Amino acid sequence: MRKALFISFTVHVFLFLLLWRVGWKRVSEIYVPQVYQVQLIAMPQVVAPPEEETPTVEVETIPPPPDEKKKLKPKLQQAKVQPESAQSPAGESLSSVRTDELFEFPYYLRLMIGKISRNWRNPYSGRGEKVLATVYLQVLRDGTIISPRVEKSSGVPTFDRAALRAVIISNPLPQLPPDFQEQQLTVYIDFEYIR
Repeated sequence: MRKALFISFTVHVFLFLLLWRVGWKRVSEIYVPQVYQVQLIAMPQVVAPPEEETPTVEVETIPPPPDEKKKLKPKLQQAKVQPESAQSPAGESLSSVRTDELFEFPYYLRLMIGKISRNWRNPYSGRGEKVLATVYLQVLRDGTIISPRVEKSSGVPTFDRAALRAVIISNPLPQLPPDFQEQQLTVYIDFEYIR
């Protein structure tokens, strides 16, 4: 039994020394990456492009007499867009906007006309003619356009399709104002071309 104990002790000491020696080599060979010194510089200033001007919309609202406020609901309130701000050099413009509801938020109409006019591309180049198409659309509370259609044709199919396309690719519009109580807004937009 003493002999087996002595052999076991000797083997364990030998293995311990062997493992210690192998582990010591690994500890002494740890890789340390090279360190570089850098100086940071400021990022160049980004200049924002100038903001596009949105068309100006005037809204005329005639309130009902005080005693009949709840009985009457105005129909087809009309908001005229100033021709100089919404008209392009070629003579095409979004000439007016009408709503079925009493809509007292002209800033929203300016936003809507601005977005639609940026998407408006007129393919028609008639000489000495006035062309007018009216597009009907409904705007939901979240700004989604539903049921767009040409309400009154100009007689020029490409002009009508371009007007309808300008409305469709402007979807979605900004959300309706929170103070507007209705669930949707009905809008009529006149697209006009004068050469």
